[in-house]
Amino acid sequence: MINNKKYNISTKAYKELAKFCADRNYVSLVQINNFLAGKGYNYSKETIKNYIAQLKNSKVIYSAGRGYYSTIENEFKAKQDDLREIIQLIKEKYPLLNFSIWSTKILSPFFHHTQNRFYFFLYSEIDALPLIRDFLFENNYKVFLNPSKNDKNFILTDNMIILRSDITRSKSQSNIAVIEKILVDYLIESERLDLLDFSEYEKVFNSIITSFRLNISYLFDYAERRKIEDKIKTLTVRHTNATFGV
Repeated sequence: MINNKKYNISTKAYKELAKFCADRNYVSLVQINNFLAGKGYNYSKETIKNYIAQLKNSKVIYSAGRGYYSTIENEFKAKQDDLREIIQLIKEKYPLLNFSIWSTKILSPFFHHTQNRFYFFLYSEIDALPLIRDFLFENNYKVFLNPSKNDKNFILTDNMIILRSDITRSKSQSNIAVIEKILVDYLIESERLDLLDFSEYEKVFNSIITSFRLNISYLFDYAERRKIEDKIKTLTVRHTNATFGV
């Protein structure tokens, strides 16, 4: 025999949860649990898991990394036009080399001010970087190994390739860094090389995270590895109507 009262509460709880999620760009599993508990619903993990599965099947939310969800359907797809030639050149010379690359031109649609110069950032194992530098230089690329804004011999020029040591568990697709890695790297490089001020970076970050579904768990994990987790979490909370415990 069906307990109608319990059934109605369950239906009401799902509808309330669906509305709660729909009003947010991103939501965490912790938020979902806290929301239901705050409404007086004491459900098992299995029941909440079923609710989330139903929300995903109904396309109310989509996976946004481990323990995170988003109402944004579209994922970011980086344009590869400016990167293919460099990637192919390196892969032909060093077919077993692990590396990733991205260009500030990937972010150009999201800048508040028009950018006239663009730069490449290539990450690989530290011992391979001098070889990559010499090889790219021989192929008429402007390249610099591990520069900082204080280097007297370093002048940042258009289409320069900056070489950096890779970070463990970095993600890429066909050697092109994923957008979460790009956002973290770009904040660091902006400070290292005076590429742009923080307010301009924040506008880029806001445009991307609210327009495309990011992998929030990887974004935070990679930011932690690069020691800027607090900054990235603060920006994420500020520019989405979600909270992630910061």
